[in-house]
Amino acid sequence: MTMHSKPERRQEERTAAFVDQAAAVDTAQLHCLIPADLHQRLRVVAAQERTNITTLVIAALEGYLEAWP
Repeated sequence: MTMHSKPERRQEERTAAFVDQAAAVDTAQLHCLIPADLHQRLRVVAAQERTNITTLVIAALEGYLEAWP
């Protein structure tokens, strides 16, 4: 069986991109509990979109707040 290092490399690339994004603006940590099934759905969509959960949550919050009166 051959071991591939591509998944590790992709994780490193995603982590590097997140660190670069976080360094570009002031950030604050958000901690909240969400249903496990919602978290799993976020993980699946993030993988399909080749992004991370943080990016999805930021986009969702920005969309929600833009619609706020």
